Parts: sequence; C-alpha cells; structure tokens
Amino acid sequence: MSAPGPEEAIVAGRVLMVISAGAGALEHAARSAAAVARESGGVVRIAWMQPVPPPRVDRHDRVVADTDREMARLAERAHERMSALAWELGEIPVERVVRFGRLATELAVEAHAWRADLVGLAVPTRPGLGHHLRAWYLARTVTVPLVLLPIPRHDGGDRRREPIVLPAFR
Repeated sequence: MSAPGPEEAIVAGRVLMVISAGAGALEHAARSAAAVARESGGVVRIAWMQPVPPPRVDRHDRVVADTDREMARLAERAHERMSALAWELGEIPVERVVRFGRLATELAVEAHAWRADLVGLAVPTRPGLGHHLRAWYLARTVTVPLVLLPIPRHDGGDRRREPIVLPAFR
C-alpha cells in the first residue's frame, strides 16, 4: 500500500498515538491525533512507550530504586504528562497506557491488542531523517498505516476542526 494521494483520506476510528523518547511537540501531536479521530467519530489511545529502565543508583553505586520501583515512578510521570495532554484532544474520548520494552515489539503488541486503525508516532514539529527512518522501520512491525504526528500544515494554522489527509507509511 502506498501513501494516500490528495484525494484519499484515511478513516481511522481507533487512533493509537505513540509517545517515545525525544518525541517533542506533544501538544501538536495530540491535536493532530484528535483531528484524525474526529473525522471518523473515533477514539484515541495515548501509549507512552519507553525501554525498561535500569535500577537507579547513588554516587556510590548503591541501588536506590530497583527496576520495578523505577518503572512505577516513570509510569506515574508519564500518566501526569498524558493527563495534561488529554485536554488537547477536546471532546474526543481518550485512553492512556504506559508500556516498557523495545519500541517495535511493544508497538506491534499494542496495535494488535487494541485493534488500532492508525498508528501515529509523536515526533518533533520538524522531524529529521532519523524520525522518518524510524517510522519506516516501525511501519514494518504493524499491519496498519503509521503516520508522523504532528501532521504539518502548509499555512501554519491550527488543525483542530478541519478535515485532513495523511501521508502513511506502508
């Protein structure tokens, strides 16, 4: 499947918005995910994904927090950030999950388990070549289209209430 042309739009009732390390512009990505879901009356699941953290140690290499405690601390911080993002989605229903592990593996499992229609990978407002290569690689692990969020707008305006066309990796 190739990227949709200007006349084609992706209808996505279940949008999986993935946040990983170095995502950047989360507010803009959330607005783009909401715009996609709004088009089809869908729902957004924000999935915060990061590697399993090592135990936290002090300056004398004594374990201060084991891996489980560190995961609980990081999950709490992620839930706080996702709660702050929820208002960016407006009236769109939103679910929030935190996953630890390899990004490609967790993304494939989450997209399949949640039966996502579209996966949106949160990236900085101006993604570089590395972000595009990462998206291309991750698109090979899922069976649904994957897009980079936020979706750029040529005139620089806000996309909260307008229909959009998405470039998809497949």
